[in-house]
Amino acid sequence: MRDCPRYCQRFSDISISERILNSLFLLTIAIGYLFSLGQVYFTHQGRDGQPGLSIADVAIAYHGSPDQTRLAAAINGPMAGNLKSPADKEIILDWIDSGAQHGIYESQVAPVLQRDCLGCHSPASGVKVPPLTSYEEVVKLTEADRGASIPSLVRVSHIHLFGIAFILFFVGKLFIYCDMPVWLKRLTIGIPFLSMLVDIFAWYLTRETPAFAYLLVVSGALMGLSLNFQIALCLYQMWLPISYYRSFAAMLKNRYADLWEFVLFSEQSIRFRKAVRQKGWEACAYLWEKLVCWLDRELLLRKGGRLIGMCQDGIKRLM
Repeated sequence: MRDCPRYCQRFSDISISERILNSLFLLTIAIGYLFSLGQVYFTHQGRDGQPGLSIADVAIAYHGSPDQTRLAAAINGPMAGNLKSPADKEIILDWIDSGAQHGIYESQVAPVLQRDCLGCHSPASGVKVPPLTSYEEVVKLTEADRGASIPSLVRVSHIHLFGIAFILFFVGKLFIYCDMPVWLKRLTIGIPFLSMLVDIFAWYLTRETPAFAYLLVVSGALMGLSLNFQIALCLYQMWLPISYYRSFAAMLKNRYADLWEFVLFSEQSIRFRKAVRQKGWEACAYLWEKLVCWLDRELLLRKGGRLIGMCQDGIKRLM
């Protein structure tokens, strides 16, 4: 059996043309990731009525909010920038609060929607968003905001799984060329895939229980950090000789050897790690108890009835 470190290819083995091609691909993915963060911000921000993006905004996006309607959630959040003025927003919100009467809709609300919204919210646009071309269509959106529907989550899930999996695969194929400890390389390659799966399943969990929005945010952040770590290290080792990398690592080791010794073996550090370990087990036990309660309530007591009902509802909407 061949010795892997002897035969595995490294960035020092590839040509300049390959390095240029790989670098442009990695930079494009990094820029695309920045735009995806912007898309997440502009899609979810402001749903709780406060400026900026928060955990509450994410929870409302997937779980909904009994305190506001779907139309109000949209114009308070991602659609707020499409209205020409804050006065138009207040007109629509006042109309919803007053009972969504037909007469006020025709005289005040319809002109605003026709001017600012029908470019996308009409059958002619071809965009898969709720139509706003008639009173009957608009008044449906003045019901309580129930969050993302199962069919919409399924549609976005399959797009993310196929698209992001390809990105992680090709970036991971390049990351294999990096010169680093094997255990760290394997861990770094696996984390983005696991984080992506946890992130997508967290959408459905958040739809049922808004507290899972924290899991959604943490898993998404972990995927982004690990992906960009791979990109940065690939670019670094692709263009700087490995001797620079090794000398830099040796310099850090020598300079911070005393600090490393203190972190690992000092009495204060040992006590701190024991305390963290104890608190960590307590936190894990608490989360496990909550998970068991959630499963018991949703799956055991109701015997999957609610899940089956959501699937049936999703099939009806798709048909």
